[in-house]
Amino acid sequence: MTRSPVEAADGRQVPYAFRCTVPDEFVRLPDPGAVDGWYESLVRLVPDADETHLAAVAQQLRAALPGLSRGGEETVDMTALCLGTEDVGGEERLSMGLLAVTVRPSGHRDRLLTAEGVYRAKERRFFSGESDLRELDFPLGKGVQGRQDMVLAAKLPCGPGVMSTSLRMVTLPSRLIAEAGLGDLAAGEDVRPQLPMATLQLVVPAPRDYCVYVTISTPSVFLLDSYSARLARIGRTFSFDGPDEPGQATG
Repeated sequence: MTRSPVEAADGRQVPYAFRCTVPDEFVRLPDPGAVDGWYESLVRLVPDADETHLAAVAQQLRAALPGLSRGGEETVDMTALCLGTEDVGGEERLSMGLLAVTVRPSGHRDRLLTAEGVYRAKERRFFSGESDLRELDFPLGKGVQGRQDMVLAAKLPCGPGVMSTSLRMVTLPSRLIAEAGLGDLAAGEDVRPQLPMATLQLVVPAPRDYCVYVTISTPSVFLLDSYSARLARIGRTFSFDGPDEPGQATG
């Protein structure tokens, strides 16, 4: 699906206009207030699933979406969900990923300088105190990789960008465990189950003073290469529309 350019509007804290194409396996999610829309999206993704279970999942997804916005500084442009199966070594494994396209102010219009700042900030956050980093050198990107994280300065058709991946163990909150009917687990903070989670992000500085963030979160860490390829495909389709740079056709 292709995102059309959004006209700059005085009512927006971050006026923006860009195009990008999201792979078809991602189903766009509706406004968080539209409960029926969440349910309809899940029905399209898993048509054979139990209706009661789908309704419960739709409610959980709806409740989680507002957490994407950070105190008014971040504009959520779209969210989409990928849910299905993929072949892993001859075995069908669950593939699930939540995609968010958001916009944040950058403070200036020098795209290369903005990308450099984003890269250095991620480098400090990911690798502070970590040694023995591996240098990455690809035709369209250079960066470093550590034990759980990778950051890459990428050359996109629309200009500079920064791509990163991060692997973490996420401890499930007591509230979520209780809602799932696992009260005994929720009673002990030290026995809460943990879930591996991969976060992939592409940051694309715009010709104006903002950046577009494309973030994919997935518990399907065994499909990291597959989701990395999807993120790279989105990056190759980016174009910006504005007074400083005419729009280009998406690829």
